[in-house]
Amino acid sequence: MYLHSITMSRAIAILLIVGAHCHSISDINGDNFIHRLLMNITAGGTTVFVFLSGFLYHHIFYLKGRTKIFLKKRAQRLLVPYLILSIIPIAYRMYAQPDFWSIYIDSEKTGVFNDYIYPIFLFLISGDHLVAYWYISFAMVLFLCYPLHTMFIKANHKTQVFIFVASFSISLIVQRPYPLSLLFIQSLIYLTPAYLFGIYCSVYKERIYSLFRAKEYLFLFPFLLILLVQTYLGIEGNNAKALFSYEGIDSMLPQKIFLSLFLMVWLHRFESFENKYITLLANTSFAIYFLHGYVLRVLFILKERLEIVEFSQPVLVFFISLILLILISLLLAITIKKVLKDKSSYITGY
Repeated sequence: MYLHSITMSRAIAILLIVGAHCHSISDINGDNFIHRLLMNITAGGTTVFVFLSGFLYHHIFYLKGRTKIFLKKRAQRLLVPYLILSIIPIAYRMYAQPDFWSIYIDSEKTGVFNDYIYPIFLFLISGDHLVAYWYISFAMVLFLCYPLHTMFIKANHKTQVFIFVASFSISLIVQRPYPLSLLFIQSLIYLTPAYLFGIYCSVYKERIYSLFRAKEYLFLFPFLLILLVQTYLGIEGNNAKALFSYEGIDSMLPQKIFLSLFLMVWLHRFESFENKYITLLANTSFAIYFLHGYVLRVLFILKERLEIVEFSQPVLVFFISLILLILISLLLAITIKKVLKDKSSYITGY
């Protein structure tokens, strides 16, 4: 059964993800309550994305007996575009910032391996060459674990709950890794509970829809409460830490888990509603994810060329930037699709 509610959730998820990358270009810096509120609403949108991925793994691949082609489909839609679209930013980084990986590579050692092969490898496994590309290396490792996810689906309910609660508790302590840390395994530990919970919600979706019908507020209120407490306490978006250090409990993961649940139940009211623009946004979400970093880089160059030090209306600029990033990335994806037809999926995932 096709669920329009999941399509709408995917559209919202990509808006959150792109929105989180508009903070710096628009000078949203956490100086006041409204700025922090915007940062905390949009930050962690990847969690919603991962939740939906888990939901769809069960709903589309497992229920239809397509798990054997799952990894191939994910590689086609994620890994191949990632490798192709990484060529330009990696080449630029290596030219403009030859010491980018100085903490891992001895600058005194030269040669093809140290000058080219090793740096390219580090960029590919970290995704640090372009905004948001860290997700791809993490996602491919996550998808490689699909046999374990299938075992999770087949487990009894008590076992499923235990595994989710245990992994969720660990992730609250582990949190996200620092940039340039190369610890995509830390991202795997942190976000796996969201994926498992997405699977769980798909397995028991009818029960959840029935039990929480017209009770979406049970998920909306905790989401808003955590959001407001984060903002009041001065938290500015995602927290990052070393894998084996303790720096308190993460609040962004539960916030976005409650948001995911709210969207799942609330949007189920609108299963008969279909909007071609929302559907297009959802269907091009991977392409937008891949392309918006390029567009964002162009906006930064324009800001520099125009000698804009700081915007006087950052909130307004934030929404303008978000609209521009979405629209330009969307138009690029559609153009590539029209030119390359079915082959475009190997370039943009669409």
